[in-house]
Amino acid sequence: MFKKIVGLAVLLVAGGTVSYASTITLVGPDPNKTYQQTTNSPCVMGNPSCSNPAGFDFTTLAANPNSYDMITSPTYTVSQIVTLLGTNAFFVGVDINQTSVAQSLSYFAMKVNGNVVDLFNPASPASVPSSNNGNGYADYLLETFSLAGFAGTDTVQFVMDMPLANDGAEQFFLIGTTSNNPVPEPGTLLLLGSGLASAAGLIRRRSAR
Repeated sequence: MFKKIVGLAVLLVAGGTVSYASTITLVGPDPNKTYQQTTNSPCVMGNPSCSNPAGFDFTTLAANPNSYDMITSPTYTVSQIVTLLGTNAFFVGVDINQTSVAQSLSYFAMKVNGNVVDLFNPASPASVPSSNNGNGYADYLLETFSLAGFAGTDTVQFVMDMPLANDGAEQFFLIGTTSNNPVPEPGTLLLLGSGLASAAGLIRRRSAR
């Protein structure tokens, strides 16, 4: 369904440290209203209508700001995100609020322990007009972020830059996906085991004949 561009980019980030980041893809706009913020997952940045569970805070974005300059989310732990989403792979939904002039997104990154590990950073700002203005749906997806291989206590933070933002506050929210090697549920494993046992018994009976 959704694919991750596999590749490494060397990025000089603020403070002069070098990080190696997987490239994040911007997908959209989505006219089908696939993901709804209040029923899918929590905001990391957004307006007061964000529906976050207790203990999972978000950065409140101002309405009519003209631009968002390298806004940062609160700091989470890997365990917080994985436990909440049920997976270590996820998308970030982007709900755009705009006037008649399309807005732009120039940077979105996920940092683990202060280092950029997943990055959207196009050569020129991406135009992001809203397809579902004002209804809480993701107009775009940033995909795919991964926390695989990190310790539960490692810290996670998101960073965003929009050089043009001209209406109500945007919302950036997490959308869990199990599309990357999902772990079978216990019931599924039980059915699989029963099926294999039945097949083995059938083979033994045929051999005895």
